[in-house]
Amino acid sequence: MNTPLHQIRCTGTPRECGQAHGETLRMLIQATLERWRATRIRLNWPDPQAYIHTFLQQTSYVDAMARWTPELLDELHGIAAGAAVPFADLLAYNLLDEEWWFSGSHSGNAPGCTVIGVFPSERSAPILAQTMDIGTIYDGAQTVLHLISDDRPEALIFTYAGMIGLNGCNAHGIGVVVNNLAVLPHAVHGLPVAAVMRGILAQHTLADASRFVGSVPHASGQHYAVGSPAGLLSFECSADGVVQDTDFSDYLLHTNHPLANIERPLSWQPHDTPNSCARYDFIAAHASTIATQSDVEAILSDQTIPISMAPKPGRIFTFGATSMLLSVPPRMRVTPGPPHNTPFVELRFGG
Repeated sequence: MNTPLHQIRCTGTPRECGQAHGETLRMLIQATLERWRATRIRLNWPDPQAYIHTFLQQTSYVDAMARWTPELLDELHGIAAGAAVPFADLLAYNLLDEEWWFSGSHSGNAPGCTVIGVFPSERSAPILAQTMDIGTIYDGAQTVLHLISDDRPEALIFTYAGMIGLNGCNAHGIGVVVNNLAVLPHAVHGLPVAAVMRGILAQHTLADASRFVGSVPHASGQHYAVGSPAGLLSFECSADGVVQDTDFSDYLLHTNHPLANIERPLSWQPHDTPNSCARYDFIAAHASTIATQSDVEAILSDQTIPISMAPKPGRIFTFGATSMLLSVPPRMRVTPGPPHNTPFVELRFGG
């Protein structure tokens, strides 16, 4: 499989970083955004522009971003200008988890994602990794942003073209991976998942990252696995607040059902998420074999459950996988597509 990985170096202010992102990938952003608009038609919204207007009018995510992560609004304005697309369309396109439940697409399977975090030994830095399972409309738009901004730590971010981020790490060794917890309460207000993820990567220490996650309101049910050379943390977040999962030692493992935040889940059955329990059991059974990033990547390449899912029309698939050794600077590797048939690419800070 030869899915391209677009790598964009963005420097300067948040607006300038966004402008560079938008200009460099203008045609790809426009094409992927158009595919995204077309999916709204299949979800019984015959006028995508009316849908976008309704979505943004009935939610207040811009207000939350303006309060907690205003630099990301500047970056989004830069992307929209650089890509020559309407800001409202780009904003909705960036609200991946929020738009998913708002659109009513939860009548089908939720986005997946499998997360593994581990301390392979006392002499080594933590490893944090995940598969990113989303819709096939984003295939071909796999992108890494290398952000060197005036007021934020240097960061490497895996995403799709035009989107501010799915997961990543910064030069201080802070890394974050995520997975959807749609069974937890969501709200039309609060900070969107992409903004929470990027807010974590704006921090300098694991303690700062923990305080940030706990201090902001959350729009969607989401699990954030956050790590640094100091350790690993697990947060199950929703509109009801944040529950930190402290019931793990060497292995931080997660799929798409809550492990700690189980007091007020929405009605949930195992079939509501794509093989969440089976994936969790598989990674739990194999976690003790992990000593290196390559070991994690091999587990994420599994085809038996499967964890690594090939593209199928109208279904979620493994858009890519990320593995990070959280040293300073970190060692980050990504695969632009299902890891069972797409090679990992090593990324570097600086230079």
